Amino acid sequence: VGKGEGYAELEYGIARELGIVSEETLVATTVHDLQIVDSIPREPYDLTVDIIATPTKLIKVEPRPPKPPGIIWELLPCEKLREIPVLQELAKRSKARKPCRE
Repeated sequence: VGKGEGYAELEYGIARELGIVSEETLVATTVHDLQIVDSIPREPYDLTVDIIATPTKLIKVEPRPPKPPGIIWELLPCEKLREIPVLQELAKRSKARKPCRE
């Protein structure tokens, strides 16, 4: 579980929009053993991980969970769009009818 601000998801979404990463790109994280759970609720924009490293083990997540396809514009808060210039530029290129949610 992240810190709740969604910046990892935004960074991943931006990288997907730019073609820098794909569904096949592995995502890894480090956590404490006590943070491992079988499942957690997910939103469509949540970035899932493929490999988890703890102090005592390395876990390969299987089956590989789906990753967000890029920025999900209709779920992006307009405040984030106003605050982050690269999102403004990507929104201009996007075919999204509404580039953010109020």
